[in-house]
Amino acid sequence: MFRYFSLFILLASPLCSATSTAAGLSLFDATQRVLAKNPQIALSNALEEAASGRVVQAGVLPNPELSYELEDFSGDTNRSASDATTTFSLSQQFSLPGKRSARQTLAEGEQALATLDSQAQRLRLIRLTRERYIDAIAAQEKLAASEQNLQLARQTLDVVSARVSAGKVSPIEQSRATVALKSAQRELALQQQWRQLAQRRLAALWGEAKLTESLLDELVLPPTLSELETTNSKTPILQLADSRVQKEQAALRLAQAERVSDFTLMAGMKREAGSREEILLVGVSIPIPLFNRNQGAVLSAKANIAAAEADQALLNQEWRTQRDQLETQRAASFQEAAYLRDDVLRLAREIAEATREGYQAGKFSLLDLLDAQRSLIESQSLYLAARLSFHQSDAALNELLGLAMSAGNTL
Repeated sequence: MFRYFSLFILLASPLCSATSTAAGLSLFDATQRVLAKNPQIALSNALEEAASGRVVQAGVLPNPELSYELEDFSGDTNRSASDATTTFSLSQQFSLPGKRSARQTLAEGEQALATLDSQAQRLRLIRLTRERYIDAIAAQEKLAASEQNLQLARQTLDVVSARVSAGKVSPIEQSRATVALKSAQRELALQQQWRQLAQRRLAALWGEAKLTESLLDELVLPPTLSELETTNSKTPILQLADSRVQKEQAALRLAQAERVSDFTLMAGMKREAGSREEILLVGVSIPIPLFNRNQGAVLSAKANIAAAEADQALLNQEWRTQRDQLETQRAASFQEAAYLRDDVLRLAREIAEATREGYQAGKFSLLDLLDAQRSLIESQSLYLAARLSFHQSDAALNELLGLAMSAGNTL
């Protein structure tokens, strides 16, 4: 498991954090908090301990049995219990070689499954924390953009009002600018609610009702698209399928070993009532496999192996398909975000600024100004959506490849 910790450094490149001395919550700290407080971690640890207990129990021998019998006393014999025929015996159940080791192997297989499932749940929580953290950052960024748009709408209304007062444009343009302002105010109120919801969803992962700290990290695009390791031999998700097959094979070996029943050896002493003669007793008890030869359990175990192998093949197929989809989505989102950042956004800002200056000079109409502002807002929204898609696909791909097994996480 510790080999996954070394892969933590691979996740650091896409994130630019604020200064470490600032009061707030980074994604690394949020992930540590989730892994320390989320009930799923306690559940997984308890299931691992339970599996460890079954391994110990599978290797334990059955307890010996002590037997004591009284015969021929009271009734017609008028003998007391001390004068009756007494029998003491000690018996021990034994299994043929290989049966106890088969039980231990099966229990160890269940323990391996519990360990791998714990790692898979840890991966899921790390991915979920990152997704909710970036959702909260995106909501925060949308709120900031709404505040800027509201300020821009107010400035536009002031400019239009001045031109209407000067008699340069029709009062209908002031009404249009007022509608744009009201729309910006409504959007701001909506984004405030979405930010609160995103923050509450993040805080819920460690059992709190709301987030009381500011988020330090930013949803930035990395300079280059790094290649993630695609070796599937180390991923807990695929190892789970392999371990299920091995566990069912161990269950078949145990079912086959249990075709031969356990036998019991007995040794004891019998003392007769009248003669007080002591007799040594030795015996053996062997069940006759006349009806129950564990045939049903063997058939069931073979079917379980076939099912586990089919599930293994299906999971491997789905894993490759999902990996290809996520890699494609990750690369496409990165390319789209880079294009929007380097070309579209720059041009949209220049057009919006030029249209604003031109409107003040009387060269453009209000519709031209509003259209330029709307194009800038849409470009900013598309850029945010592309960055969000990149980080979401990157988080899902890290979970799929088993690259986030460290105690923390980064964007």
